Amino acid sequence: MGTDTKDSLYLLSREYLKRYGKIIDDLSEIEGLKRSAIKFLVKVKNHFLGVWILDWKRNVGTDKIIHIERLIQRSNLSGGFIITNKFSSNARQLAEQTDSLILIEKSEILYHSKGTF
Repeated sequence: MGTDTKDSLYLLSREYLKRYGKIIDDLSEIEGLKRSAIKFLVKVKNHFLGVWILDWKRNVGTDKIIHIERLIQRSNLSGGFIITNKFSSNARQLAEQTDSLILIEKSEILYHSKGTF
């Protein structure tokens, strides 16, 4: 999905995540992983959080949670946001066991963003 439509998950995510911290498009601060996987960063105080946007029709499962958690561990990121349409229940349970991942579904963004766009 492109980033040019008003309701794209990318644009919705950028607007929503402003409440957490400063949006940063310059990924040069990231060390230890491929920058192409991260869409942008959110800087909260002195911590950088990567943002992964997975605009999939299927549920995001535990394999992707494990993969992104490993990427964070090998980098200088403090954590990350994974944003998608839907997570499996097992993926949610696994992410709750980490201190570094925040899972956000599109429906949550839309619910909290009513009337703000």
